Amino acid sequence: MLRGKLTYSEFLKSEEKIATNILVNRLNVLESENILSKKVSSENRSKFVYSLTKKGIDLLPIVIEIMDWGAKYNENSPRRELGKQIQKDKSKVISEYLEMLNDEFS
Repeated sequence: MLRGKLTYSEFLKSEEKIATNILVNRLNVLESENILSKKVSSENRSKFVYSLTKKGIDLLPIVIEIMDWGAKYNENSPRRELGKQIQKDKSKVISEYLEMLNDEFS
């Protein structure tokens, strides 16, 4: 969601190459834990759009810490550039993502 993916098919096409059964399971768990919400798309009634709940948005600082750790110890991280931004000014990165997510949440 931090990279603009909001639907099952967008998540499925991600670089992580997650298996369909695992993706469905994880989306269901995140929804049942009230971290994500799922709504019918206004553009295509046969699709669902996922969004972070307030509880999910509150996890952002933890996710940023994990991304920072990953960039530090994985030289081949596909998010290396973001890792550099986090290491340079973590507070700024968190603030920018929180602003973006809160705009979507409002």
